[in-house]
Amino acid sequence: MRLVAIQMYRRPKSIRLYWYLAGMGTRDADTGRQSIMLAVWQLIAHHGIEAVTFRRVAERAHVSVGRIQHHYGTRDALVRAACAAMIEGAHAQYQELPDDPSARLKHILLHALPDSPRARFGASVWHAYLAKSVDDAEISRLLAETKRGTEDECVRLIKLSTRPPGDIDARIAARRLLALADGLTVRVLIGDLSGREAHELLESELAALGR
Repeated sequence: MRLVAIQMYRRPKSIRLYWYLAGMGTRDADTGRQSIMLAVWQLIAHHGIEAVTFRRVAERAHVSVGRIQHHYGTRDALVRAACAAMIEGAHAQYQELPDDPSARLKHILLHALPDSPRARFGASVWHAYLAKSVDDAEISRLLAETKRGTEDECVRLIKLSTRPPGDIDARIAARRLLALADGLTVRVLIGDLSGREAHELLESELAALGR
C-alpha cells in the first residue's frame, strides 16, 4: 500500500526529501514494521501527534504493546521513527522516476499538492510534524535536512532543464518555486484554493522557467 504525501531524496551521508509518503517495502520481515508505521501515520493524520500512544498504535497495527515498546522504547522515539520511515520509504519511490530533469522537477512541485484523499492524508501528517518540530530537536533536524536536500535537488534539476543554464540563478529559482508550492499546499489543504487552481499556477511558473 502506498500513501502519497512526502517524497525524499537520499545521497551519501545525508537524507534528501520533499513531498511524498510511500510504502516501506514488501518483504514479509518488514510487515510488522510497516503496520506500526502506518498506524502512527493514521493517528497523526486523523487525531494529531498527541494521539499517538503505544496502546492505540498496537490496536491499529494488530501487534502487541510489548512488541512496540521493545523496538522503540518510548513514545517520542516511535513518533520520530515514523518520521524517519517516511523519508526512507520515499527514497526508492523517487529513484523509480524517469531520469528526465524537467519531469522530476514537475513531479517534486506538483506532488506537494493535497488534491486527492491520499495526498491530503500525507499533507496532514507532514504539517503535524512541522508543528512538532518547534519543540522536538530531532524532528526539526530531519525536516530541515529534508528541505535543504529538496532545494539542492531542485537547483540541480533546474540547471539541467534550462537552456542556457547561465541565464537564471538556479538557487533563487528553486527557493521561489518551493516556497510557492509550500504556500499553495496550505491553501489547498484548508480549502481556500482547488487543486486544479494550484496545479495551473505551478505549471505556469514551470513554463516560464523554461522560456
